[in-house]
Amino acid sequence: MSLTPLEEALKLVLEQARPLGTERVFLHEAVTRVLAQDVYADEDKPPFDNAAMDGYALRSEDAVKPGARLRVTGEVPAGTRELPKVERGTAVKIFTGAPLPPGADAVVPVEFTRREGPFVVLERPVRPGENVRRRGEDAKKGELLLKKGTLLRGYEIGLLASVNAAVVTVYRRPTVGILSTGDEIIDLCQEKTEPSQIRSANNYMLYGLTLQAGGEPKNLGLVSDEPEALERALEQARRFDVFITTGGVSMGEKDLVKELVKKLGVKVLFHKLRIKPAKPVLFGVYDDGRLFFGLPGNPVSSAVAFDLLVYPAIRALQGEKRVKTALRAVLKKPFKRKKAERREFARCRLSYEDGKLYCEPLEKQESHMLTGLTQADAYLVVPEGVNELAPGQEVEVLLLAPQ
Repeated sequence: MSLTPLEEALKLVLEQARPLGTERVFLHEAVTRVLAQDVYADEDKPPFDNAAMDGYALRSEDAVKPGARLRVTGEVPAGTRELPKVERGTAVKIFTGAPLPPGADAVVPVEFTRREGPFVVLERPVRPGENVRRRGEDAKKGELLLKKGTLLRGYEIGLLASVNAAVVTVYRRPTVGILSTGDEIIDLCQEKTEPSQIRSANNYMLYGLTLQAGGEPKNLGLVSDEPEALERALEQARRFDVFITTGGVSMGEKDLVKELVKKLGVKVLFHKLRIKPAKPVLFGVYDDGRLFFGLPGNPVSSAVAFDLLVYPAIRALQGEKRVKTALRAVLKKPFKRKKAERREFARCRLSYEDGKLYCEPLEKQESHMLTGLTQADAYLVVPEGVNELAPGQEVEVLLLAPQ
């Protein structure tokens, strides 16, 4: 069977990962959600000309030279309604955010002034419009502020609050079922009865990664490689928007997942990728559009497959089509490998030195070495056909999820 290129696999995944329905949530619950509506400015922003700094509002024509001496005729705190007019030869003490009083066209910062009784003396000239925030300079009333499909970070939450959006419409979070398979794995706190047994890590790792991707995970535990037990466990898949299994997707006689999910109604779109690690990945869809991912049993392979395919799928189901953006970095240490028939995603650590981004490959690169993954913050992308990368060479890197 030919191996599917990553770009083709990702395209197939994103074509099937259509946004789910929407829901209304309170603003403080909307962080990391994806906006499902356009948002417009409810008024000019700022709604009035105001001071950008604490200081004195004045006429710039009175402040063309250092040493100008102006009579202070009033004070304008933020939130006030009383706005004394600034006449020629006068100034008004003003605070950041306070409305600019009539007659004034500039603000001199307080640190460039000194008081002499009822007068303020300016230590430098002031230009027209200096330290003044103009009405509508950030946004005009009715202007589009946030487009449908925008990821809501803390910055966007602040902007939404500024337009009085106490409740916003966002895409629903996908439900994600996670099942680990294998006769050799045992769960947390379960007593080992055979030396060959392995403590399960995948279902807990994928639970955490799903949370980071914005999904709603459910850990369905472990199931043996016995066909009837595995089939019963897989029947739960239709309860979830996304169903993930780990193990059972290679070529061994106990790798039964592919045939069983086809029997249960999954249309398999690809099986096995031309990448390393995470070659034995299976992806398919149910007739109602629900997604199925069969990930490898080795934990690093499972994590790489999640980062490259499952993470963007979960984000796309929430209305976000953004995928990982490659960065360029300078290699600090050599990277060598014996076989180069597949693109490799080697774990690496990034650093920023002297204005440049550097990448250092880690020692532990085998697909079972989860400790190496915990020490990494990015993947070094090694192209097909390349056996060796030299220090000083510019390379491609991808940040670990979340981006």
